[in-house]
Formats: sequence, structure tokens, C-alpha cells
Amino acid sequence: MRDSDRAIDPSDAKRLKTRGKGSGLNYLPFIEVGEISSTGESFRILGRNSLRPHHLLSRLELSAFLVFDRYTKTKDIKEQYPLPITDSLSICSRLGMKHPQVSGKLKVVSTDLVIELGKGTGIAVAVKYEEALDDLRVIEKLQIEKVFWEQQGYEWKLFTENEITPSIKENLEWLHAANQNSDDLYAELSDIDIELIFLRLNSANRRLSSSCAAMDDEYSCEPGFHIGVMRKAIAANLIDAPINKVFRQWLCSDLTLVPSVSIQQWDLMNVS
Repeated sequence: MRDSDRAIDPSDAKRLKTRGKGSGLNYLPFIEVGEISSTGESFRILGRNSLRPHHLLSRLELSAFLVFDRYTKTKDIKEQYPLPITDSLSICSRLGMKHPQVSGKLKVVSTDLVIELGKGTGIAVAVKYEEALDDLRVIEKLQIEKVFWEQQGYEWKLFTENEITPSIKENLEWLHAANQNSDDLYAELSDIDIELIFLRLNSANRRLSSSCAAMDDEYSCEPGFHIGVMRKAIAANLIDAPINKVFRQWLCSDLTLVPSVSIQQWDLMNVS
């Protein structure tokens, strides 16, 4: 039987009715956290451009997302974006390969991250661990994606763990830990509280860690309180920091508020 005569997997067909459509706040990813098995961990994190929770299916996807969400030209990020089945079938036919399928049913090919840059331009990003590139079916799927996005006039990129510098990796690990640790100590913080702490710190041209420790003493707070606030705020995309500079060397003056994001949206972020 030709691939074009096969039916689409029922679960994929159901998702296509509502998923992968819209943009910004209205976009729904084709696959959400918890719907399929992921590599180790899955994450929901608020996007500074979309102002919605993004569904990321691995730690590496989260790393790639954080890099591109901080890219100044990014307008929107669409994760788990489904390619139209007619296009993927056509591409497979031209490349002489079988379309991805399970038990004889066609599976939708999706792209991990689509970075919208505006005016019809963008970057499609396939996020894969290096070891996965030894799998022929993974390579074939990447070929399908590459051809599709180049036809759309988008740049296509492969993002592996090798794209992350040691400083970025250390920062992301530090921020991952902040996401994973729930602490009621910060639950009552408001927009104004975060902004006041930021403004007090931002006026000092010294190491963030030293200034936070001094503020703990000045306001009789539990040791580590202020650096904890900054860590969680940066991890939640509420405050911007130089991700390519290791966090221990951050100066207070390195930090900037992300004006479009509200602290009230913290509850949209969840790690599983």
C-alpha cells in the first residue's frame, strides 16, 4: 500500500483539529507535556514573547528555548509544530523514503521549535541529542523537516548539546534547579516586591551574589533570600541576565527587567 493511501494515526488526527494553529497566546502545541514519554524531563515555562506556557519535552529543548527566547529578534516561538501531512507525504515521495508511521498509520512530523522573526521570516529548530543522530529514522525525519522549512523560506537548524557553551550550560543548570524547587518563601511576592528588590540591587555596580547577601543582612532576611528571588525571577523570564556569562560573575548592573511579563503569571510555569 502506498503511504498516500494510509490513514493518519487516530490520536494525531484528533490533535490536528485544534493543535498547531494560531500564534502568541493563542497557539496550541501539537504535543503537550505529559502526552508522550520524553527524554528524562519535561517542562512548562512562560515565554517572554508569547506570554503563554510553552511545552518542552526534554532538558535540551528547554535549553534551546531559553537561548532563542532571549534572542532580540524573536517575535514568537511555536513548539511542537506539526507539518501538514500532505507536504510530508510529498517530500517523502520525492526523497524516496517511507513516511513515518506506526502500525501502518501515518504519524505527523513535528518540528521542536519554530522561531518567528516577523515579516514571514523565521528559524525552524530541530533539537536532538548527538547520540540520536545514529538512528536512520531520526535522520530521515530531519531531512523531511529541512526540506519543508526551506520550501517555506525559513532557515533550518539542528540544535544539539554541543551548541551550548560551558558558561551557558552552568547557568541553565542553575536556573533548572530554581524551577524544580518549590518554596513558599516566595509565594507572596508581588510585581511591586520584585521591582523594588530589582531596583535596589540594580543601583549597585557589584557582584549580584554580594549585593544579595548584604540585603539579607540589612533587612534581616533568611540567608540566601534575595539571591533566591533573583534566581527564580530569571528562571521564570521575569528578569533578563547575560546567559553567556557564568552566574557567579553577574553584576547587579547586568540585570534588566522584562517589561512585558508579570509576576502574576508565575503560576503558569510548572516543571514535571
